[in-house]
Amino acid sequence: MTTPRRPPDEADASDGFSPMDAEPSEQEARAAAELRDALSDPSLPNDDAELLRALALAETPRPLGADEHRAILEGALSRAHAATPRAVRRPTRTGRVIQVAFGAVTATLAIAASVVFLVEPKGEPAPAVALARVRSTQPLFVEPFARVGGESSRVDRIALARASDFRDNEFSRWGVR
Repeated sequence: MTTPRRPPDEADASDGFSPMDAEPSEQEARAAAELRDALSDPSLPNDDAELLRALALAETPRPLGADEHRAILEGALSRAHAATPRAVRRPTRTGRVIQVAFGAVTATLAIAASVVFLVEPKGEPAPAVALARVRSTQPLFVEPFARVGGESSRVDRIALARASDFRDNEFSRWGVR
C-alpha cells in the first residue's frame, strides 16, 4: 500500500498550489507500476491488486465453469463427509442395544422418582396454611382510568400488589408468621 500524502498546510493553500499538483515521487511511481503490472498479470503477488480484484469480483462475479463448480462441490462434500462422526455414517447393531439399555434404565429411574414424590410420608398431615386470596384489582384503583396514558403505572401497581401477596403466601407456607 502506498503512504498517503500529508494534507496541505494553510500556507500552501494560500498560494494556490496543491500537493496533488506535484509530480509523483520515485517511490509512488514504482508502486503504481507494480500495481499496474499485477493487475494485468494475476500471477504477480500484490496486496493492492488482490484487493482490487476481490472488489471487482464482488461487483460483477464471473461465471463458474462446470469443472470448477464440480471441484468446489466435491471439496465441500468431502469435508462434510470427513467431519461427520463415524456413528452417523455407519449405524451398527451395538448402538441399538446401548440405546435400549439406557432407555430401560432411564424409564426405571423415572418411575422410581415418581413413586418417591407421590408417596406421602406416614405421620401427621401438613397443617393447613391460610393463604392470601386471589382478588380483583378494583380496590387498587379509586380514581377512574384516564382515556390515554397511565397504563404503565397501573401495571406497576398491580405487580406490586401481587408480589406482596406472593411474598406473604411464601412466608405463610414456610411457617414464618
